[in-house]
Amino acid sequence: MITIESLHTHTTLSDGKMTHRELFDLAESLNVSVLAFTDHDAVPSPEIMRELEGLRGRATKWIIGTEITCDLPRELKPNSGTIHLIGLFIDPQNEALVKHCADAQMSRVKRMDEIVEGLQNLGFIITAEDCLAASGGESVGRPHIVEALKRRTENNAVLEKIRLEMKAAAERDPGIRERYDHMIQKGERQYPYTLLLSPDSFHSVYAEHDYLPDLDQAVALVRGAGGVAVLAHYYTIRPKLSLDVLEKLLAEKRIDGIEVVYGMGEYGTDREDTIKEERAALRELAKKHSAIIAGGSDAHTKEDLAFYATNEWFSGETDGFTANILTHIKSEVSVQDANLLIRKFSSLN
Repeated sequence: MITIESLHTHTTLSDGKMTHRELFDLAESLNVSVLAFTDHDAVPSPEIMRELEGLRGRATKWIIGTEITCDLPRELKPNSGTIHLIGLFIDPQNEALVKHCADAQMSRVKRMDEIVEGLQNLGFIITAEDCLAASGGESVGRPHIVEALKRRTENNAVLEKIRLEMKAAAERDPGIRERYDHMIQKGERQYPYTLLLSPDSFHSVYAEHDYLPDLDQAVALVRGAGGVAVLAHYYTIRPKLSLDVLEKLLAEKRIDGIEVVYGMGEYGTDREDTIKEERAALRELAKKHSAIIAGGSDAHTKEDLAFYATNEWFSGETDGFTANILTHIKSEVSVQDANLLIRKFSSLN
């Protein structure tokens, strides 16, 4: 029987819509066998860990992880651009990792202030307080800014005006046309990101983090916390990080692995074939360098995880991910240390 794993999910600790317990219960109801909590630059508190401890022995198993936002590898300087690194089996009380998370959250607030100012200059009605309220005050990200925008109906007209401007520009510029058509294919949920909140958006108010470890520093944080470091959703960073550079990182063991299941939201669009080909190429690279393969739903909502779990043609490709990761861990450290790591930071007994 094929098992379904999701080694990439988000809770209300960052930009997800469910608590750890709500996400776990939903995963169990959907027959997800292994669930990793991987919030953006955040780790579960001791209180959350105590709650998770009560879920040992259940059908669904959980893993503690995080998703670190970091800069490109040092050899790609002076270019810049954020990439995401998944840490799995990390110690949520590791001092260096906890400090990183605190610094990253402060940076996110500064970034939010810059974005809000840019949105106000475009005519949107939004405040920093709106965004913090949407986030619950724990961790503020772009989805919270979008939520704050949508809470004021007056903003719909401003967004539609910008969409029509992009549509007109697309008639003259093939590059804009490609981005516009892709936005339409993905639906209204994508509009704020393509129009406003991405580095290459039409009227970009995007702001970068003012605190970013580079990739090697982020990997060191994960490994220092006892975990394994996996590069997330490659399709989002393809223009910044070539396959040749990625292979170099794998060959030099500067990362432990790569996600090969990702991008569910791109299926059904004109980028579907590219994603499929890319994921197959990444599997081959991982096999060549004996690297970890991972991935999952990247779920933020109930609908995300339900859609993922009911599409086994996609989620079924995760079968065996965790078992292979455990084999990798045991090959890197003593079996005794590996078993201790697994017991402490997951419910895989």
